[in-house]
Amino acid sequence: MGRTKNPEQLKLVLIDGYLDEPSCLGVPPYISPHVRYAYGALLDLGISADSITFATIDQVRQRWSYYLDAARGADAVIIIAGVTVPGRYLGGRPISKREISELGAAVKPVPVILGGPITLCGEDIPGVSITCGEIAAVSLQEIFGGRPAPGRGVPEEWAGRIARFAVLGAELTTRHPSFPHIVCELETYRGCPRRVNCSFCSEGRKRVLYQRRVEDIVAEVKALSGLGNRYFRLGCQSDLFLYGAEARDGRLYPQPTVLRELYQGIRQAAPDLKVLHMDNANPASIMRDPELGAEVIDIICRHNTPGDVAAFGLESADPSVLAANRVETTPEETFAAVRLMNEIGGRREQGIPKLLPGINLLHGLQGETPKTLEINLQYLHRLMDEGLMVRRINIRQVLPVGGYKPVPIDPHRFQAYKERVNEEINKPMLQRVFPKGTLLREVRIEEVKGQVSFGRQLGSYPILVGIPGEIPVGTILDVGIIDHGYRSITGLPVPFYVNKASIAQLAAIPGMGRKRATRVFLAQPVRDIQHLEQVLEGQVDFSPIARWLDFTVQ
Repeated sequence: MGRTKNPEQLKLVLIDGYLDEPSCLGVPPYISPHVRYAYGALLDLGISADSITFATIDQVRQRWSYYLDAARGADAVIIIAGVTVPGRYLGGRPISKREISELGAAVKPVPVILGGPITLCGEDIPGVSITCGEIAAVSLQEIFGGRPAPGRGVPEEWAGRIARFAVLGAELTTRHPSFPHIVCELETYRGCPRRVNCSFCSEGRKRVLYQRRVEDIVAEVKALSGLGNRYFRLGCQSDLFLYGAEARDGRLYPQPTVLRELYQGIRQAAPDLKVLHMDNANPASIMRDPELGAEVIDIICRHNTPGDVAAFGLESADPSVLAANRVETTPEETFAAVRLMNEIGGRREQGIPKLLPGINLLHGLQGETPKTLEINLQYLHRLMDEGLMVRRINIRQVLPVGGYKPVPIDPHRFQAYKERVNEEINKPMLQRVFPKGTLLREVRIEEVKGQVSFGRQLGSYPILVGIPGEIPVGTILDVGIIDHGYRSITGLPVPFYVNKASIAQLAAIPGMGRKRATRVFLAQPVRDIQHLEQVLEGQVDFSPIARWLDFTVQ
């Protein structure tokens, strides 16, 4: 697309269609660095913020006509998206290829520019005029400002530009519909440091590789914090433990000094932050030198906030599958890394573990057989039997990205396998990680279905909490845990106002039931716990939740 206007005269529509990179699954309101970089790059060209209409894809869906009119009157529509991953999303659903095509057809002849990790898939999407590459921010400057991109072999220049865009683009967070309750993902480096990538992974397709300087990340956090952001996650990297890594003997080793500087710098830049979490970690990096690995885990636990999760890419407990797909980590290394992280990060703060591993299992990999499913189950049972904790087990199927050909999976066998994981592993694991009586602070309501409200804390892979009663979306409250499902838990609002509670909320109290709840409801106002026990004739034991009860009369 040739330039026909000066940048200052351009009118643009910028759509955040992200939220669908694997690392983002399960994350509540979230804003990726890629869309912030793009916005910062546009501002850096001299384009006015008032000339950029910004929306998340969910906003576009809700007000289709409004944003369609804005797009038709613009010089271009820019969509930043990740790689589509199957899954159920709460509080946001990523843009689909079909939606991109429909939008392109609806705004024609206005050009649609597609950027971000989605471009690594190598697929042509109808309706897209320009695919501007994996690092859209730099490409946008070339398209609209004639500023050529650095050579791909100049990582310092790429990182330098990103540093500038990251600070300028921080302003975009204030235009997000969930601001200030959004998780700001922070990129530490780009690409996988390994010389040989896993056969199924998209990291090896990234052509631009760079590592960001600690001071640049800290400057970005300072800019974000200064605008009122309080929730941060170190993501967008394949392995946080290899940020600033040292090469020795042909292998990479964690550098505690660099990671300490990073975490301390973030804490100083955002002293009143509420969340500082991480994402991916390779167990092989931790166990290559267990003393270094332990030191890094300790550094993270000294500076992070509770409920943090390090996603371990076990992928499969079947050694033959790992060998067939060039996966570096062995099942035993992962097991040892889980144990080590439990020893250091399993301590509880505010009632929940400080840092736990998550386990990623990927199916449809080359070399997989029906026996692989049983091997995985046995492995998970070993974790349970040893008393270890993992925050979550993510089971998904490999995508045919970059020509990778998944092995066909018997859907009935796969479904039975997932059901066994739920029954035998997931539920007892949730009971271990979040025992009854645990208090979760600042749960944000994201969805209401019938008589149940669903919410999560902001952070990495936060647990889904079902709360009886209809609570307005966006409400933030503390929740006390009273029951467990396979992948979610049930809780009561804390404090629990007995005289304001609905019958549905009262009925959710353990041992209560609807008939007794109706008796309490009709007896309101209830004076105190003695009066409550008198109304129910001592049929319910309130001792586990007595500290949560409040008898205030409105």
